[in-house]
Amino acid sequence: MKRNKVSQYLLIGLAALGLGLVGGCATKDTVSSRFPALEDNISAAKAAEAEVYAPTPLEAAEEKLEAARLAVQAKDMLTANTLVDEAMVDADYARAAASTAKAKNEAMVMRQAIQKVRAEIELLAVN
Repeated sequence: MKRNKVSQYLLIGLAALGLGLVGGCATKDTVSSRFPALEDNISAAKAAEAEVYAPTPLEAAEEKLEAARLAVQAKDMLTANTLVDEAMVDADYARAAASTAKAKNEAMVMRQAIQKVRAEIELLAVN
């Protein structure tokens, strides 16, 4: 009876281990399939002028993309996956920061133009 239970638990454990290994191998190279989406995200950040307004997070995203590629070549999928996730966040942040900085810059230019027009109006009112 005791021997039957032990062999049953052993069989269940081996089956679970086998399923885990099969599942792990099946998802081994999904990191590489995420590279195009990351590249698109970096391109979108560049289109939002992140090179001018948010160069640091954009450079971080590009560096992490390259590091992820190297990690895939070294078969270190866990590190590669982490780097892709971090690069996605950096690229998203670069795009958002660039849009925000660009809008602030445009608002400042508009504010200066309004102040200039007000000054001209005051000069005309005095004369």
